[in-house]
Amino acid sequence: MRRDFMKTFGVMSSTVPSVLALGLTLQLGIGLAASPVIGTVVTKGSFRLDNATVSGNATLVEGATLETAQASSDVAMNSGARLVVGAASKGRLFGDRLVLEKGQSQLRNAAGYRLEALGLTIQPETGASSGRVALAGVNRVQVAALTGSFRVLNARGVLVANLPPGAAMEFEPQQAGGASRVTGCLQNKGGRLVLRDETTNVTVEVAGPGLDKESNNRVELSGSLDPSATPVSEASQFIRITRVTRISRSCSARPGAVAAGVGGAAAGAGAGAGAAGAAGAAGAAGAAGATIAGVSATTVAIAGGVAAAASVGGLAAAGTFSLSR
Repeated sequence: MRRDFMKTFGVMSSTVPSVLALGLTLQLGIGLAASPVIGTVVTKGSFRLDNATVSGNATLVEGATLETAQASSDVAMNSGARLVVGAASKGRLFGDRLVLEKGQSQLRNAAGYRLEALGLTIQPETGASSGRVALAGVNRVQVAALTGSFRVLNARGVLVANLPPGAAMEFEPQQAGGASRVTGCLQNKGGRLVLRDETTNVTVEVAGPGLDKESNNRVELSGSLDPSATPVSEASQFIRITRVTRISRSCSARPGAVAAGVGGAAAGAGAGAGAAGAAGAAGAAGAAGATIAGVSATTVAIAGGVAAAASVGGLAAAGTFSLSR
């Protein structure tokens, strides 16, 4: 019995270190897997990385928080994407996205990378696209497509804007269940009514009383998003209309430059300055041509729970988010 006991004890004694070593190896492996290296950051000066002050350069791991000081930081992702995080900016970096918390950032050579701000997702159409995203105040996001086109999605992943090259727009997420407002040519597609909004370049399906007789007319529509309805394939959302305003009897009467962010859509030097106030009031006001906080209400669209306004035409080309007042 003593021999059996010692034999068993001996086996246990030799096994314990192996088990401990295996456990330590697994813990180290899990720790390394949880924080993979995703890229590098370089700054002429100092910056803060996960609350530690760093000078010159550093390696980035998944979920790292980068906060710049007086100088911008150049970020090279392992995926090939390149970012310039502006001075006095802050954001969390992941292998596939930057979550901007303060300031601004420019994305170049996107390579599948995207930017997120205030619950909005800004993603390039192709890897060759480059653009800028900035936070304006506490509730607005400014986006400029420098080269290539960009898509803007709300927190539920619904497309709320298409920005062509050279376009610049300002966005403000609205309260859930808020009003929707779109303007454009109403068309009947196989018995379903659709409209491509002139500000956001997004197609929506609409339904409501009195709409059939407005087919092929340029209209302004107000209503509310119906998330339970499935829109036609070409539309990103379904809006139930409660108010219809005819702008012109035919779509051909549409002004020539109302596309998002390009020339005429940004009519008025203060187009971006008051988008936050205009966006919230536009749905309630509903009056075409009204001016709220320096923004013509006709330049504001509200769809998918996000208000959008075209910004000054030269914003993207000028490389700045300072809007003329």
